[in-house]
Formats: sequence, C-alpha cells, structure tokens
Amino acid sequence: MRYKVYIAKLKRVDAMPRVVYKIGITGSSDAMDRLTYDGPDEPHPIKNYFSDIKVMKTRWMSNKDQALKLEKYMMDLIKQKEKYFHNWYEKDPISGITECRVWNYEEFKNCCHIMDHFSEK
Repeated sequence: MRYKVYIAKLKRVDAMPRVVYKIGITGSSDAMDRLTYDGPDEPHPIKNYFSDIKVMKTRWMSNKDQALKLEKYMMDLIKQKEKYFHNWYEKDPISGITECRVWNYEEFKNCCHIMDHFSEK
C-alpha cells in the first residue's frame, strides 16, 4: 500500500503560535482527511485548535517504511541539534503535535526541497 507524506500549514487567531507547520504521513489519498479527523479515538483533534488548515505539499511513497523514512529525514534535518522537532509548548496534547513546528518559511522551503529530491531505497 502506498502512503502519502505531506506538509500542512496550520493557522489560528486565538493563541500563540498563530502559524505552525506539520509534517505527516497518511494512507489516505487526501491528507486533509487525516488533518481534520475527529473520531472518538481522537480526544484532541487538530481542527479544534487550528481553524485554517492547508495542505501545502504532498508526495506519494511506495510503502509505509519509505514514508516514515522521508518524514524522519525531513524532521532530523530541520531540528539539527535540537532535541525535538516540535518547538513550542501547548497545554493540551494536540493530535500530531510532535510533528509540528512554528512556521518558518526557510524551513518549509527546505522540507519541500527534501521531498522533491528524496530517493526511495
């Protein structure tokens, strides 16, 4: 089964940070399905905290292992020597927050470049 790696931009008006980006993977053809999911097994859905969600870039990978490798590679290159990719505090454990980071256009461009040039092995 193929998996999609995505980068999404999340915005809100009532809390800081106002804009973050999220790197993630999904088996769904539509990354927005994952980002807006609020089923009973999702106590803190993203859409309850960020009202403006946009998928900025996606890439299909041949399988889940390859998708996880690309996601980890992007996060490791961006965080460099920081302990975590996630770089702000939130009182609620928002779903997927560990794959989110305060919006930085240069980091976003780097992630897009990595997605475009990543080789599956």
